[in-house]
Amino acid sequence: MKWGDVQLLVSYSQVNVFNTDLQDPFNDWTDTHVQQGFSWREGSVSFGALSDWESKISVGLGDEIYTNEQAIRSIVVPFHVEDNGITVTSILSEEFIFDIPQGSYELLFHAIPLESQEKDLFKVRYEITFVSCATPSPRILKYDSELLPPKNLCMKAEPAV
Repeated sequence: MKWGDVQLLVSYSQVNVFNTDLQDPFNDWTDTHVQQGFSWREGSVSFGALSDWESKISVGLGDEIYTNEQAIRSIVVPFHVEDNGITVTSILSEEFIFDIPQGSYELLFHAIPLESQEKDLFKVRYEITFVSCATPSPRILKYDSELLPPKNLCMKAEPAV
């Protein structure tokens, strides 16, 4: 199942996915989070964006983790969806709510540039796919030169308040 694409104005270099009812849903970032490209805690993940600009967001359910040849950044994190679905947004941007069924997932994030990255601001497509999984595990499938992932991914963040 896939929902229609939405347009999101990315700000503060992050795309945020969180359980809709979560209080203080945004995450603080440490240097390690910046190097690995995401800041994660239970019920919330913030992914590093490629550009602070109008972007396309695609959200769906998938059967398996897959690679995308066009993506320059692909990250998988555990995600447990609560009763009221998930919200996708960026700080100070419109929020989009998706009715993802409650359960345990591997959340797959692909970042795909749609324009030349030689400009400061360029359009990007972000694909967010929830793959049902009883034992999800974090991993980085592909990363660009902006990231320098640590050997052991940091799977702890504090809420930004």
